[in-house]
Amino acid sequence: MCKTIETITECLGKSIVDPYGRKIGFIVSYCSDIDGNIKTLEVNMNEIEYKELPIDRFKFTPEAIILLPEYEYRALLVENRLKFIKTRLASLEELYARKEVPSYIYEAQKKKLEEDLASIKNYAREVKDLLRTRLHEVEEQIAEIEKAISAFKASYIAGEIKEDIYFSTLDIMKKSLELFIKEKENIKKHIDKIESLEALPLSPAITQLKEGQNREQPINVVLVE
Repeated sequence: MCKTIETITECLGKSIVDPYGRKIGFIVSYCSDIDGNIKTLEVNMNEIEYKELPIDRFKFTPEAIILLPEYEYRALLVENRLKFIKTRLASLEELYARKEVPSYIYEAQKKKLEEDLASIKNYAREVKDLLRTRLHEVEEQIAEIEKAISAFKASYIAGEIKEDIYFSTLDIMKKSLELFIKEKENIKKHIDKIESLEALPLSPAITQLKEGQNREQPINVVLVE
């Protein structure tokens, strides 16, 4: 989805968060095409680095501007593309079985869809590796926070930390832990969903995938070679 210059300039200087509400930077500029459609946004990430990111990675809500992590953005592309191709293949097989499509059209379309499916499955392997890498990072953060909480509690019990400081700091660590646990669960859901779509046979694909599409709003997808 492209945003116009008029709408995006209102977002300049505004902070952005990840899907878990963690602040990660703010929007400083943009890049548009000759028609005035915004293609990318320039973001200052935590005052450390600048990145040019595709507009499709952003969600604009009344409450916040949300930047999807790269792993989640790619996972959504794969999930939607797998659903689309498998639905088309299942529909094509059904039409051919009913003799509602000529053989030459059936063969040509099936070959193209199977090539697309093989391509997206190759890309899905890369995305799953990306998801697993982030999952490992998140698990390490969870372990580190849990270790820090345990040490902090021991210091408090030993009388080394004032009560007001203890509870305010403990609250910060607990909230951070909760967010990492949510992220871990979300990453695992994406891995499971991609693998279930890859394993989905074509025979029940029409029913299962159409039901899924009725529950979820589709997003624009681009097949990445």
